[in-house]
Amino acid sequence: MRERAAGAGLSPSRFLRSVALGAPLGRRANAEAVLALNRVGVNLNNLIRLATRTAQPFIAAEVAELLNQLRDRLRDLL
Repeated sequence: MRERAAGAGLSPSRFLRSVALGAPLGRRANAEAVLALNRVGVNLNNLIRLATRTAQPFIAAEVAELLNQLRDRLRDLL
């Protein structure tokens, strides 16, 4: 059981709860990767603000779409 819990990236107690409740086991997200992706999101958000302030709506729209895609991927990780 401990090996399967470790393989799923869960503590043994969380693994047992997930199995008992029939919940998907999920993946443990790499904290460093999530932090790096979050930083990218902050930079994209700053770029949107800059494009908006300098009256570049097409750039703002493109970057906003990228930011939405990034948020979707982060939700998938978590």
